[in-house]
Amino acid sequence: MFKYKPMNKSELIKEVALKGQLSFNEATNAVDAIMETIAETMHKGESVTLVGFGSFVIQERKARNGHNPATGGSMVIPSKRQVKFRPGSKMKLE
Repeated sequence: MFKYKPMNKSELIKEVALKGQLSFNEATNAVDAIMETIAETMHKGESVTLVGFGSFVIQERKARNGHNPATGGSMVIPSKRQVKFRPGSKMKLE
């Protein structure tokens, strides 16, 4: 069985520094700038597409009925917007 260990932000920064031949601080600034730009774009209501990697799109969820486990009664779960990632061709697993 295949076990995986998720990569955290500091591990990602180390890999970017190694592959990009950057210092740790330069890689940190680059990763932070990318994440901040994607977040700002999403807050404006726009999607972000990185060809081959994937797309970050906003998905609207409608209000729906749910179950309140504390009281046992029903409740209305309000509508909301959420970010969804759609992987690109380079992200497809074999």
